[in-house]
Amino acid sequence: MQGRLAPSPSGHLHIGNASSMLLAWLDARSSGSALMMRMDDLDPQRSKMAFAEAALADLSWMGLNWDGEVLYQSASHDRYRSALQQLIDQDLVYACNCSRKAIQSAMQDVVRAPHGKPLAGYPGTCANKALPLNGGHALRFRWSGDPFVLQRADGAWSYQLAVVVDDAHQAVRSVVRGMDLKESIPPQEALIEALGLEGPTYWHVPLWMGPDGHRLSKRHGDMAIRDFKARGWTPEALIGWISHGLGLNEQAKPLSAQELLTVFDHQRVKSQPVLHEEVLPLWA
Repeated sequence: MQGRLAPSPSGHLHIGNASSMLLAWLDARSSGSALMMRMDDLDPQRSKMAFAEAALADLSWMGLNWDGEVLYQSASHDRYRSALQQLIDQDLVYACNCSRKAIQSAMQDVVRAPHGKPLAGYPGTCANKALPLNGGHALRFRWSGDPFVLQRADGAWSYQLAVVVDDAHQAVRSVVRGMDLKESIPPQEALIEALGLEGPTYWHVPLWMGPDGHRLSKRHGDMAIRDFKARGWTPEALIGWISHGLGLNEQAKPLSAQELLTVFDHQRVKSQPVLHEEVLPLWA
């Protein structure tokens, strides 16, 4: 059940990221599995090598090791092109020239129509237009659900396609990620089936919430792993509070990742989000 760590280098890793990656590490190491490292640097505008290097340093500081070399998605374009061509050969791809405004308008029309129901995404406006696939348009996946983008008009690859291809390439069989990505299961499973791949199992773990009621993000300043290190926190103290928030450490006592591994139990991990008031010392 080989696992993986997959940080996105669009900023410094925060406590919510650290929590998910700690659980991914525990999941793999508790079963004696290998753990691969992948840098999800698909977005050329937001991804920075400095953030990638910082993420690797932060995870190493926490004691979360991995096996083998780091795979960078920005160096994996050939695999994505090959997968896209396989889908094209099955007539599962079509071009879309809709603007964001046009998509929003089409969705509103469906909602206003008799018996229309709200749509979660793009309603398939271009599905039968037969636009050229090499015409500089976005390319979408043709299936029974929301026809999501595989490749943007500017050539950037979608998260859904890249993660499916890379998990298969790295032989990942167990994926641990935040609860906010649970909705990615249907589109990813559809791609896995279309590409004839063996899919992983998924464990979606609790999100961490800020005092504003929203999940942690880069807008919550001073919650980055490196900020705690700069303030004098030890890895053991940080892991102690993270594991306490998750329900793994009743008294929030300092623990190394290796020490936590000896008492790790999937069943003890809470299913609800971690609220900031449950881990107030992290916010001090």
